[in-house]
Amino acid sequence: MGAFSKIWQSAVIASMVVAPLTWSAVTIYMCGDSTMQDWAEGYYPKQGQGQDFHFWFDPTKAAVVNRGQGGMSLGGGGKAKDGSTAVGYYDMFFKKGCSNGNCIAEKLKAGDYVVIQFGINDVNYSTEDFFASNMKKMVSDVRAKGAYPIIMSPIRRLYYDSPTQIHNSYRGYPALNKSLAEELNVPFIDMSEMVANYMISVGEQYAAQFIFNYATKAEYSNLGSDQTDQVHLQMNGANAFGRIITEQMRAHSDPIVKKLGDYMAPMYQVDVKVSPEGAAEATSINAYYPQGMTVMLKTIPKSGKKFLGWYDGNGNKVGAPSRSNVKSPYIHTFVMGSASTQFTAVYEGGTAQKYTGDGAALTAFPTTTPKSLDDVTFVPFTPIEGSTQDTVKIDKGIKKFFDASTPDTAGIGWTQNEWTGFTGEGYYNLDNTNASFAAYKVKFPGAGYVTLAVRYANGGSSDRMFNAYLDHDYLVSAPPTGGWDKWDTAYVVMDAPQGEAELKIMSLTSDGAPNLDAFGFSIDGVCRVSEGCPEVQDSTKDTTDTSTTVLRGVAANAGVQLRGDMLSLSGNSDVSVFDMRGRLVVRKVATAGEVNLSSLVRANGLYRVVIRDGGSKFIATWAKVR
Repeated sequence: MGAFSKIWQSAVIASMVVAPLTWSAVTIYMCGDSTMQDWAEGYYPKQGQGQDFHFWFDPTKAAVVNRGQGGMSLGGGGKAKDGSTAVGYYDMFFKKGCSNGNCIAEKLKAGDYVVIQFGINDVNYSTEDFFASNMKKMVSDVRAKGAYPIIMSPIRRLYYDSPTQIHNSYRGYPALNKSLAEELNVPFIDMSEMVANYMISVGEQYAAQFIFNYATKAEYSNLGSDQTDQVHLQMNGANAFGRIITEQMRAHSDPIVKKLGDYMAPMYQVDVKVSPEGAAEATSINAYYPQGMTVMLKTIPKSGKKFLGWYDGNGNKVGAPSRSNVKSPYIHTFVMGSASTQFTAVYEGGTAQKYTGDGAALTAFPTTTPKSLDDVTFVPFTPIEGSTQDTVKIDKGIKKFFDASTPDTAGIGWTQNEWTGFTGEGYYNLDNTNASFAAYKVKFPGAGYVTLAVRYANGGSSDRMFNAYLDHDYLVSAPPTGGWDKWDTAYVVMDAPQGEAELKIMSLTSDGAPNLDAFGFSIDGVCRVSEGCPEVQDSTKDTTDTSTTVLRGVAANAGVQLRGDMLSLSGNSDVSVFDMRGRLVVRKVATAGEVNLSSLVRANGLYRVVIRDGGSKFIATWAKVR
């Protein structure tokens, strides 16, 4: 999902979309989930299939608008499995008058194309009946505008049952996409089968290290932790799958889809050599690219082999990668030019091999992907240390909380302090509509998985599930707390980028979301932009805040300070300590001096400290008692 969220920054999207439509023959809309979306730079090398898809086309003939939205099902979201608890992609982003604005159906014109690829999230957040219903509505809306729908099955995940069998992780949805395409007479591209064939052809180790988002802090400076993601793609994989899509379009049996081949840009071959042969455990395979696309070359040395560097087709050692966040010497990135070329991964004892071709653009393209290659030997692959996104454990050791009562931007809602038990200046009450939201700009020290904690109150009788959106939908359960003055904490693991991002907490149903008191993260170094952030945050350095924290609302000379679990008071004060559920743990009248909070509570954990001095009320930051 670039630097702006394509779900919420509708004004930005509109400006991006209008420009190419004024001079392009057609527009190709890419509709899908997180495997399709644009990912912000801070997530690099993670990338969606639609992110660079525009490079495959001549911009004077076709514009590409990627409207992939992370976490989305086509049918509907929510745990009830019946489509009634939350809306899906069609209602939120596509149909006329969709709930999030910038509706695709309203922008379509005759001759445009709409590529539809869903099913991964529908397994958990929808039903096949609801999926089919929304697919039929979507196809009908496209055709009503004189545009052309194309249905694609979802890609596979990194899950090998055997060297020649890729696990079908998404149950009946690949087949359902195909059957709906047949029923509705819509052109179909079977990406599930094509990706499975591709994965078989390259083998499990290559698929992990070069296609899916397996990446380490040693390779990329923006990563705060190693990535072992079996669902999402790295840049090389996203572009490999984009290449497969265009190949299927060129050779499609439907003449309208095949016409897209006439709109594509020239393609140039990049041959990759290893010298001496056999020195590398794995190296990027030969492939072709359009001009302007960033190409990633990577080699993995065999044990005991010394890598000397990447050399271009002229026999010269290449300079720094085109991507500044690439720090591994085994990876080289460059922007594809207008000529075919060659690169050599040179190891000790080898020499650069010069390119002898004529640099001409390709004139013929594959139309299928082989299921096996004679020269590919399957070797079981042991992943790098870490966890896949769907198995990362929740970490309730939240390092810092932020007051949620004053969002940076918001939909329909109010800052209030009527109910007691909140911990900051108040809480934010989202309106009872599925269009209400509260957004907060935060900054992360490095990319990686992090636990988000949201302190909330739900005085209703049913779960008020909400969407904690951070470049991806994260559906969070918020069960009743027993009253609007009773508080609890909900947790979810999310994938954070390096740098600035927007956390958006959004209602999913007409009942609205719970009242929001505070939110925090399980890693050090996160800051809220509105409160001031360091200009530079280095993920390789310890960013633990060990400085004295002045209590919120207390003047600098008030003499009330907190360091760790040691509270310093300049005068007699009333000290109240609340746990994470908002329950009063202890209340004490303390004299001037130091108060050890660990002596006031029975268990280690995170507490909220409220200081009252006469008629004034001072509210502390969160204190972690060890």
